[in-house]
Amino acid sequence: MSATSTENGSSPAENGDAPVRRTTVVRSPQELDYRLRGLILDPEGYLPTAPVQPERQRRRPRRLGPLAAKVAAFVIAAALAGWLLQAFVAQPFVVPGSAMAPIIQSGDRILVVKAGFLESPVHSGQIVVVRPPRFLPCTVRGTAGAGDLVLRVVAVPGQTIWSIGQTIFVDGRTLQEKGWYSPRSGPVGSKAIASTPLGADQYFVLGDNRSSACDSRAFGPVSGASIVGQAIAVVAHNHHVYLQKLPS
Repeated sequence: MSATSTENGSSPAENGDAPVRRTTVVRSPQELDYRLRGLILDPEGYLPTAPVQPERQRRRPRRLGPLAAKVAAFVIAAALAGWLLQAFVAQPFVVPGSAMAPIIQSGDRILVVKAGFLESPVHSGQIVVVRPPRFLPCTVRGTAGAGDLVLRVVAVPGQTIWSIGQTIFVDGRTLQEKGWYSPRSGPVGSKAIASTPLGADQYFVLGDNRSSACDSRAFGPVSGASIVGQAIAVVAHNHHVYLQKLPS
């Protein structure tokens, strides 16, 4: 017998059945074996769709509102701090005349700490701004009237000051000025200092340029209430920013 037999010993012809055709089942991507998820097994005829690109959003310009508000707040705070500083603690002052040359020139702008905020009482050697008497017996260059003056304290309450020749004495001792005065005018200048005892609230003030200064040699001692404050630095010279600390 030459006929091919099936598994149970009979041929298809003997069983009278038509030949069996195997069909291939195409699974959808969703039905693929979960164990093959990492493999690319696109079935025949399956075309992947391109990912949808989201529409590009238009770039919105950055808002400068918050930044501008912060800058404006900072400027206002700085201006307020400057106003408070000038109103209560310190203030700028333009020097009239050349009474304090050479250390301070006419027209220089200085920073003055008000008397109420000084850390210690006024002492000899300090440069102060004073309100002179209403009627001055001397002329101050660079001022139209009796404005405030910038001068140096050379004697304090309770002391006695006088001069002999070109030497100044305070309580019988030679005044040590460390070369503050102008060498051209000398320590005394053209007008001698008469013996002057100072009261409990009196100060004797002189200009460093004693050839042309309008100071206590002309109008006498000044009271503590007339001292506006202490000059601590030169902040402008010849209309330019200039920083020079003054002796304290």
